[in-house]
Amino acid sequence: MTNLETYYLIFIGLQLLHSTEELSTGFHDKFPPLKMTFRFFLTFEISFLLLWVLVYLLNFPFREYLMAFFIALMFANGIWHIVWFWFFEKGKKYVPGLVTAPLFIIAFFVYYFSLVFKG
Repeated sequence: MTNLETYYLIFIGLQLLHSTEELSTGFHDKFPPLKMTFRFFLTFEISFLLLWVLVYLLNFPFREYLMAFFIALMFANGIWHIVWFWFFEKGKKYVPGLVTAPLFIIAFFVYYFSLVFKG
């Protein structure tokens, strides 16, 4: 297993944990740009995770690029939750996904520095 695949699986696990937090804390009701039903959000979360699991399991074209994109996307997701909390809620009100969002950022930097300092 390559370094990319290892971290990809870590990010898949973090996304599963993050989705669980969002689903259990009402993200679908509180996301600023788009309110949605719980059923819609649950369906989205399952489909989103399934897509990325299939990228790992199947021989997708550009598989490595897709895995790297997912890692970057999850880093951006972590940043977004913190921005939402500090700039939109003024650091006073919990936003769904905030507890697990920093894990994406930490994992991204661990992955990044493993690439920079490998060898």
